[in-house]
Amino acid sequence: MKIAIDIDNTICETSLFFGKFAEKYDREVLHKNSIIDYTKIMPRSKEWTSEELKYFVDNIFNKKSLEIPIKKDVSKYIKKLKQDGNHIMFITNRGIKDDDHSDLIIEDYLQKNNIPYDEIITKSNDKYKYLENYDYFIDDSIFNCEQVLNNTRCKVILFETENAIDYKNDLLYKTDNWKNIYEYILIEKQKV
Repeated sequence: MKIAIDIDNTICETSLFFGKFAEKYDREVLHKNSIIDYTKIMPRSKEWTSEELKYFVDNIFNKKSLEIPIKKDVSKYIKKLKQDGNHIMFITNRGIKDDDHSDLIIEDYLQKNNIPYDEIITKSNDKYKYLENYDYFIDDSIFNCEQVLNNTRCKVILFETENAIDYKNDLLYKTDNWKNIYEYILIEKQKV
């Protein structure tokens, strides 16, 4: 089986972790009192200029990314999926802006957290385009999950975050923990 997995807010707590840094940057560096948008992978304000956002990415996000807390049991269950003979690909839109370099940290992050993988795809706005031969897709984004449902034959697992609590779709499996993801894939694999 081939499994594609998103990174931010799916295997780690990116938005929660960087929210406090975004608020501190907004207030102490920019001297604003903006409302921070936590629905973004990299929490930020709509009031930040592109230069202010670039500064945040270069000087805070990229420097602190190795410290993002990993979600509970991620390493344990991805190791089990790999040991079961599955091909593991991480797919992210990190690095989509050529000058943000947020994609260059991914390998170090996965290694630091003992997460095995076979390949990494970065700069992927349309993730479904990479999943023609994949069996499972795991992501926290409703948009990405719906795109994959509409354009591939993958079974889709929506990792439930605050944005997806009320979202319902019978065509995908929704959960908020990695043990359930592992068990779902095992059960589905036995049906084949």
